[in-house]
Formats: sequence, C-alpha cells, structure tokens
Amino acid sequence: MSQDRERLQDIIRSLSAEELTALRYFLKYRSVGEILASRELKSLGIKNPSRVLTRLVTMGLLKRGIGCYTISRELLEAHRQGVVKV
Repeated sequence: MSQDRERLQDIIRSLSAEELTALRYFLKYRSVGEILASRELKSLGIKNPSRVLTRLVTMGLLKRGIGCYTISRELLEAHRQGVVKV
C-alpha cells in the first residue's frame, strides 16, 4: 500500500500548474460532466482542458465515464488521509 502512495506522490510532484489546477477542481467537485468540466477548467485558466484531462486519465488520477470525469478513488482516499497534498 505504501508503494501505491509513494507512486501517487511522485505523480503529483510531476504535474504542471494546469494539471494541478484541474486536479484541485476534481477534488472539490468529485465527478463532473465532460462539457461542464471543459468549460470550467477553461475559465480557471487552462488553455487546453481536453489535453489536461486526457493526461490525468492516463496517469490514473481521473476516471473517464460516459460523458463525465471522476476523481480516482485511490487519490481521493490518499488525499482524505493526508498522505497526498495537492
């Protein structure tokens, strides 16, 4: 379990400012529709929301559902326990 958390911490440290902004957004709202997420991330200053969302999904920090994005359970639990700071 600690290896998973160390891996998460390493991933978080490697994120760009835009990716961190998007991740903080999803920590606050948990699950958001695809269109709304794209609009709101753009309003938060993210130039290419779809690129950022795709990268976060690829890293396993977000999950993509049918028409929505959701924060990964692993990241949410680690954040709640204070293991990972975003």
